[in-house]
Amino acid sequence: MSRTTLACDIYKLWDSEREKLKEFISQNCQRVCLTTDTWTSSQNLSYMCLTAHFIDNNWKLQKVLNFCQVTSHTGKTMAKKVEHCLSKWGLNRVLTLPVDNASSNDVGIQYLKKRLMSWNSLVMKGDYIHMRCCAHILNLIMKEGFKDNIDAILRIRGAVKYVRSSHSRLSKFKTCVEKQNIE
Repeated sequence: MSRTTLACDIYKLWDSEREKLKEFISQNCQRVCLTTDTWTSSQNLSYMCLTAHFIDNNWKLQKVLNFCQVTSHTGKTMAKKVEHCLSKWGLNRVLTLPVDNASSNDVGIQYLKKRLMSWNSLVMKGDYIHMRCCAHILNLIMKEGFKDNIDAILRIRGAVKYVRSSHSRLSKFKTCVEKQNIE
């Protein structure tokens, strides 16, 4: 079998399975909650991961994942990619979209909110679609709290890295810990 034939067979299988999944979604999905994340690879290419979470008719949590390359991290670009993914999967009834506090996300959410309103698919006119990511907020709080002590933290991290980078150093450190009766 040639690689061209194999690639063609894999694409056919992918299309078949995607259609089955779209059918499942259309029959079992009332509302979706979206999560998204973006990053830039070491090759300087930007990517976005979009996950749609929903509870099916049997009360089981389901997740649909979409992974794609994006041209930039601007709010409108990201929102258009999300809109395209939602359209492709037939997901038009969005309940929430938690994102971090970046200003570009505010722009993207406003764009998406307008588009979803035009689809007549938002709950409470989309008042609660934009959810702030709790993990990101906690991270910001912790960074602010440690701002004054960041030098001490960096020195501790450096010491740990130094000790752990060599088996003999780690053994000597453990010996010192035992001699001092430190847990």
